[in-house]
Formats: sequence, structure tokens, C-alpha cells
Amino acid sequence: MLNFYRLPQDYLKFEGAERLDLINRLSTNSVNTIEEFGAIKTILTSDKGRFVDILHLFNFGDFVFSTCSFNNCASVAAHLDKYTIMDDFKCVDMSGTHETLFFYGIGVTEYLDEVSGVKVSSLNENSFKIVKHEGHDAIIIPNDETFGGYLVIYAIEGKAVWEKLLFSYSAIANYGISEVNNEDFNSQRILYGIPKFPNEMSELTNPLECGLNKYVSFTKGCYIGQEVIARLDAYDKISKHMVGITSNGVIALTEQLGTAKITLDGKECGFVTSAGHSVKHGNIGLGFVKTIFLDYSKHYSIKSGDNLTDCRIIKLPFS
Repeated sequence: MLNFYRLPQDYLKFEGAERLDLINRLSTNSVNTIEEFGAIKTILTSDKGRFVDILHLFNFGDFVFSTCSFNNCASVAAHLDKYTIMDDFKCVDMSGTHETLFFYGIGVTEYLDEVSGVKVSSLNENSFKIVKHEGHDAIIIPNDETFGGYLVIYAIEGKAVWEKLLFSYSAIANYGISEVNNEDFNSQRILYGIPKFPNEMSELTNPLECGLNKYVSFTKGCYIGQEVIARLDAYDKISKHMVGITSNGVIALTEQLGTAKITLDGKECGFVTSAGHSVKHGNIGLGFVKTIFLDYSKHYSIKSGDNLTDCRIIKLPFS
């Protein structure tokens, strides 16, 4: 089945001669050598090495377009502004101006080859194509997460044009495209063990605890939070790990994330961050367990208020 999901995101535009140098000094990945029409993901971290957000940068040559997590554009802009002193750098809030469609599943490459007119199979996760249709541009880039598939990003003003093309009668007839709702997509994300902001990626966690090492350069120069993250890696001192959770009971989330606690033999040892449901696994979730309590053979509990629910923790992704 070929699926698509309307991925909620915010958008920014970075301008100024030092746009890449500044982001390089503030984030985990090495981005200042990214080529024109190249793309890269990097993580903004606090001075404690905790998440501010993950950015997906698209270098257009004279400016950088970026996505960030939904409803977090203002926080990202404020963080960047805090460290912008004499730099030739400008951050433009473009939230609400674009839309991202995420296509994945059987036949996705053939489908996008056909409707876009370009060979998307020639792209890698660090390159993107600008496709024009009836005077409106769209970005197409491979998705580097376990889902696979491709992201299609276009301006809202071109939405009608792009949706007419992407969901034409022939496309639907040939590929059986199905829209995935928020609940089902969240459950699939949990099964793949993909962290999300602000659930898993938050001020309570760092990139290594979320398994996002591929977006962290351990050879580049200093950045905000680098000392903390380098020390965790060098001395294997990651204090907690993201895990999968299964339970016969309801995995309840509290209004304040991180307050539904995971316990072992009555001792608090972690917290729940996401919950969903799977036909194969039943009630599922994501959470973090302190390294010293991590034992996949043991039975744990979830304490949410006065409620106590038995659960098991498993290695990600779910099998």
C-alpha cells in the first residue's frame, strides 16, 4: 500500500553571509560545507546538551530553507537570536507558509518518478530536487528515517496545483494511495522507534539518548552543548536509553510529558513519552529507562497518578 501523511512542520529561512557558520557553531552536525542544493539534518542543543529542536536544512545557494518541529519555530528563532551577536545572519519565520506531504510504502519511487517527471531514485538523503509544475515549485527529498519514502514540500499558494497532480485519478488508480491519519502514523512511528518533538526530543533528553548519533559529528569544532555530548560518548556515560513499551493495559500519558513514570520493583527508573496501539503488539509506547535499571527480561510498571499498569520494555525498533 502506498501511503501519504500530512506531516506537521514549521519552516524558517536563514539569510546573511554567515548563515551556515552560525548554525554550524550552534548545532551537532557539520553543516558549513553543505553544497548548493544539498540538504542535511542537524540538532540545536542547549548548553546542557538537551534538545532545542532538529533542523532539516536545504541550501539554495543565497539562502537556507529549513524545517523544524511544528509549533516550535519561535523557540528555534529565539535560541538562534540569543547567540547572534555581530554575525551577518537573519532568521525569517515562515511557519504556516508551506506544507509537507510524506509519501511511503510500496511503489513510492515509481509513483513520484511518474508524477514529478524526475528520477527521485537518483537522490540521496543529502540532496534534493526542485520540481516545477504550473508555475509552482516543490522540494522532493528522500526521507532518511526507517519509514523510507520521500518528502514533498511546497508553498501553500501552490497547494491546489500540487495536490491536483499528486492525487490525480490516474495516480490513485495506478497506485492506490491512502492517507494515514495522525493516530495511525503515531503508532507506526512508535513501532519504528522514531523520536518526536516534544515527546522524546525535549529538555529532558539529549540526541544520544534518542539514538540520533547520525546527526552528531564527533570531529567538528565546538558548538553549544558539545562538551556534554562528547563526554557522554567518550566515557559511555549515557544515563538513559529510549525503549519500546508494551502492555496489556492502557499506556496513559499525563498532560505534562515525563510525569508518567516507569518503575521497577517500586523504584522510579524512567518515564513514558508516547503511546499508541498495534494490531500485533497491542498497547505500545516509547519511553526512557535509566541505564542502571535497563533489563529487557524484567517486568516493569507504569505509574500515572494513582494508577499502576504492568508493562514490558523492548529494544527498538519493534520486531
